[in-house]
Amino acid sequence: MTTYSAEALSRAVAAICPDILTRIGNGPVTDERHLWWELSCCILSSQVPYPLAMAAADAISAGGHLHQDEQSAESLAEQLYDVLSTPLDVEGKKRSYRFPRAKANHLAATWAAVAGAGGSLKALISGEVDETRAWLVAHASGMGPKQASMFLRNCGVTYDLAILDRHVLNYMSAQGMYSGTQVSISGLNQYGKHEKQLRDHAEEMNCPVGLLDWAIWIVMRVANRKQEAVFV
Repeated sequence: MTTYSAEALSRAVAAICPDILTRIGNGPVTDERHLWWELSCCILSSQVPYPLAMAAADAISAGGHLHQDEQSAESLAEQLYDVLSTPLDVEGKKRSYRFPRAKANHLAATWAAVAGAGGSLKALISGEVDETRAWLVAHASGMGPKQASMFLRNCGVTYDLAILDRHVLNYMSAQGMYSGTQVSISGLNQYGKHEKQLRDHAEEMNCPVGLLDWAIWIVMRVANRKQEAVFV
């Protein structure tokens, strides 16, 4: 937690929001392979550095493992385990993925759930946003509200869902919007209550909540690093 004032943090966030707005794409992702890559990243990045999750998603996508119609979830899980248990090239260095068996099972179960619900992520994300997120939380193994919101934001489906990670919750604590001690909110109902508070704040900042949390993430990471440097 930083010692920066709430006002200083909100000013910094407000200064970054216009730049974040310029990064919005030209519409939602519609390519099925890209959608699976984004979903894989969201599942694989839990408790794992994002560059490592990206490298793992790249390896899975390159092998086409999530794009085969005639396969069982069990067979897919073994294929994914083989990929995730092999050292990955991350920024020029070989790195081992932390949870190869668990995440292979999560991805295989999610693939099976999507296949059973219609067969494609493109069809899944074409529905109402809140219902899509609720479906992902209920059926995509290893995805909570944060990861489901991140997937829908990263795919350009919506910018009206918040990604309440620890940096955003720390910011909300500084602003008096969050008094809990949890660094992760797993229940969708509870998540929605805190999301509404941040959405109200986003309206005051004139920035979509799904982009405001991005600006908050940047500001809080920088603020934390500066604070840590003081005590070195």
